[in-house]
Parts: sequence; structure tokens; C-alpha cells
Amino acid sequence: MMDPSNPIDILVRLLVILFLSFFGTARSVTTPGGGGGGAPVSPSLTVIESVEVITLESYPYQLMLNVSGYQPDGCQLPVLVEQRREGNTVFVQIYREVPLDMICTMQLVPYNDTIRLDGGFESGVYQINVNGTLVDVNL
Repeated sequence: MMDPSNPIDILVRLLVILFLSFFGTARSVTTPGGGGGGAPVSPSLTVIESVEVITLESYPYQLMLNVSGYQPDGCQLPVLVEQRREGNTVFVQIYREVPLDMICTMQLVPYNDTIRLDGGFESGVYQINVNGTLVDVNL
């Protein structure tokens, strides 16, 4: 039996406790959203320089946007486009999901794309908001 006042017994007990604290538990880390399981990301908005609205000859009207701008860094990541409508306002968000631990070069990368807006548009005045750049269109 071990003697609690013996220094060797105390040292053995401390080593056992230390060993169990490092290797005695299994831990699992999950990220919110559960899907890809990668590093946390931060949205990086595309800087918009111009938005041109193209009206297709149909009824209800179909709209397309010619968008130009740039990415604020040199990270080569997929560009994501999300859009939603609230009344006569269309919100378009163009961005990339940049991992927080990613280091990117300091360069501006041109961005040009044609985006078809979802749904049809009746006659009226609409405001289109692309990353904060506003364009009005009268159909």
C-alpha cells in the first residue's frame, strides 16, 4: 500500500493524474452548421464598381445584371451570389467565404459577371441593391 507522506508516492500520483489529463479523455470538436467541418470562415464582399441592368423582352419582365468590380485580395476562392426580394427592392450579395486562418496576397482581382435575377418582374419601379450599390429600373 502507498504511503501518502512518501515523496515518491506523491510523485507517482501526480504523474498518473497528469497522464490521464492529457490522454484519458477523447474530445470531438464540431463547427456550427455541421456540413463541411472546415475552419471558421468570414464573408468577404466583392467591391462593386458598376451595375448595368438588362431587361429581356418577355412578360413578366426578366432582368439580368452586368456587374463589375474586384475582389479585395488575391485569395482564389469560389464567388457566391445570393439574392432576395422585399417588395420592389432586390438585394444581391456577392461574396466569398474566406477561412479565418488563410493568408492572402495583397492584390485586387477583377470581377465581372452576368447575374440573372430570380423570378419575373411586373411593370413598375424597382431598386436593385448589389452589395450596397443601388440602381433604379423603371419597367
